[in-house]
Amino acid sequence: MTGTKGPSDRSETAREIRLRRRAIAVLMGSLLVAFWAALGATSLGIEVSLLRALLGIALVTLAPGFLILLLLDHRIDRLGEAALYAVGFSLVFLAVMSVVISLLYPVLGVPEPLSTLPIALTITGAVFVLTILSYRQDRSLDFRVPSIDRRDAKIAAFLVCLPAFAALAAHRMNAVGSNRSMYAFLLLVAVVVLVSIRAVPPKLYPLAVFAVASAIFLHRNLITNAVIGSDIQVNYFFVELLLENGVWDPAMVGVYSSIPVVGTVPAVYSVVTGISAAFVFKVLYTLLFALVPVGIYYAFEDVFGANAAFVGAYFFTFYFRAFNGTPGKTRIAQLFVILIVLVVLTDRDRLPAREWVGFVFGVGLIFSHYTTTYIFVISLAVAYVVGRLYEAYSGEDLGWSIVGVYAVAFGGASICWYALTTPGMIQSVVTVLAGIPVEIYATLSGEAVHRSGASAVEEGSGTVYLITLLVHMLLMALAGIGVLAQVLVALFSAGRTRRTDATKLATLAIPMLLFLGASYFVSGNLGADRMYQIVLVVLAPFMPVGYLALKESVSFVRDVDVPVWQPILTILAVLLLLNTGVVYNAVGSPVTSDVALDRDTHSLAYTDAEIDGGEWIDDNSVGGPVVYTDSYTGEMFRAIVPETYSDARVVQIKVDWRPGIEFSQGYVYVRERAVVDAEAYDDEPPQYYLTESERAAIERSTNKVYTSGEADVFRYDRTDSRRFGEESD
Repeated sequence: MTGTKGPSDRSETAREIRLRRRAIAVLMGSLLVAFWAALGATSLGIEVSLLRALLGIALVTLAPGFLILLLLDHRIDRLGEAALYAVGFSLVFLAVMSVVISLLYPVLGVPEPLSTLPIALTITGAVFVLTILSYRQDRSLDFRVPSIDRRDAKIAAFLVCLPAFAALAAHRMNAVGSNRSMYAFLLLVAVVVLVSIRAVPPKLYPLAVFAVASAIFLHRNLITNAVIGSDIQVNYFFVELLLENGVWDPAMVGVYSSIPVVGTVPAVYSVVTGISAAFVFKVLYTLLFALVPVGIYYAFEDVFGANAAFVGAYFFTFYFRAFNGTPGKTRIAQLFVILIVLVVLTDRDRLPAREWVGFVFGVGLIFSHYTTTYIFVISLAVAYVVGRLYEAYSGEDLGWSIVGVYAVAFGGASICWYALTTPGMIQSVVTVLAGIPVEIYATLSGEAVHRSGASAVEEGSGTVYLITLLVHMLLMALAGIGVLAQVLVALFSAGRTRRTDATKLATLAIPMLLFLGASYFVSGNLGADRMYQIVLVVLAPFMPVGYLALKESVSFVRDVDVPVWQPILTILAVLLLLNTGVVYNAVGSPVTSDVALDRDTHSLAYTDAEIDGGEWIDDNSVGGPVVYTDSYTGEMFRAIVPETYSDARVVQIKVDWRPGIEFSQGYVYVRERAVVDAEAYDDEPPQYYLTESERAAIERSTNKVYTSGEADVFRYDRTDSRRFGEESD
């Protein structure tokens, strides 16, 4: 139950790699020279876009972070773990840099600091200074790289090919609408999961986690050329606005000004690499998010063992909200959450300046997502209190003061930052908190709050949905058992090895479980599904711990010989096939998010032709137009005319606009994928669909003014007194 390492967790032979100061200086200098050569070639019209993109990604993502890590005189010698720290440092550096130069450079006469030359010069200067500092301090980079034989090399090559397979499958869906490659890819990943612990050596576990996570996250994000999801639409609009204006302004688009890691950093990536903002989100940020399960593995490996950490990382990866949309504020914030957890668990001799490192990642968390920040701050505060109570009970020193300092520092810094950049956010938080008692009362009275856990249980229908719900409940119950097992070990099994770190993690997991339990009764403007995702970054590795504890109990009581990992890997493979929609499609009950398996499904993924129709309205309307459309398509307009920036008003047909009410003067946008045959449904079609008769009524009472082939735009004529509700009855 304490996670003692098994035979598969034994240390592997490794070879040491050392980069001395001269080699580091040459490497960084070569990178800068090559990047500027590619940038110059681009300005001269020479086609080197791929080379510029690759050099720009290396310069922006790795160079600043590795140099900052180098200055800390650390003892982190696992290359993958060091890369995690480097990426975290680089993202914080870019976020702070983009804000600072936006405030400073205009004063110095540079009106567009977030344009190519100012950004490139600033990053170059920073890398140059950091290189000089590391050279003068005679620092070197020392890594242990596992030694691999020919079989290991073949396994590694196969794993690296998984993201490419996902990209190929997505390309086939986009090009010809064929889902055969996608089914083959998803079934292959399920097989990989089933054989992972038997076939993959522990030294390749981090690579396996990253490869599988990247592939699963990419397979849906690469569908269409646009970002996929709801809130990410406004996020994308803000980044495009930054690219147009060339400067960050806290008053531009509400809350996205206060979270520069996802607000301004994507613009920096786009400017430096020359790739589109949509590609930055859909590919680069997806790969950054794939580092989260890798961080989970590294944080929990030394505590619970490599196999348990490996399985926990898979659990996090296969939750549907991890891959059902383009990574934005919630997902990227989880990278900083796991980095902070990793810092807290790291010994001081490996990371002497860990307090400051954790604070830097706390800035990254605050700059990524406000809600995740508040949840994590409260969890740290509760963990600190629980830890102090445990110390008083056991007499053991957890070294938990750092958690209390972080709770106060992150909480205070977040309140100050959000008050300065988005004053209305504090009021919104207070409003949400004030509404929690009302939501709890409503749930206890039998009226489930929208998007609460209770509503998810009540509103779902169908056998496959019930199976999916039960699988999630089973896995989270195992996570709860894992937390309880660690609590019992801490209280009643003195002297167990590695008990201190396991106890630390348990104290942090307790408030996470409480948050998840509360989400059954309240939504809090967040939803139980998003709360599940936020807390899963800490709770996921407790699932295999709970599974092991339960297995030990069953074997002790009934003397049952159960294979160690195969049952739980089988459940995770089933979870993958359920959440990716494979099982739903196999039984003929596809869900609306299955865009990766059905190009024609009505979801939050938008094609270029559909976006063209929305942009036509924006380009050809005078003032703030009124746009009538369905709820799913209405999310697309958040990237075209967001309510926080535009006077346009998007009205949801069949929700905000009731049948029988005439159109006001405005546009009606009809997406082809939103129109269905009502006879195909036993009951009334969902509100995010239009029936053929409703579309016909719209065509009779309005004038078609634009078509993109996949969407039609209609204009209402005030002289026509017919009503939509009357025509569609």
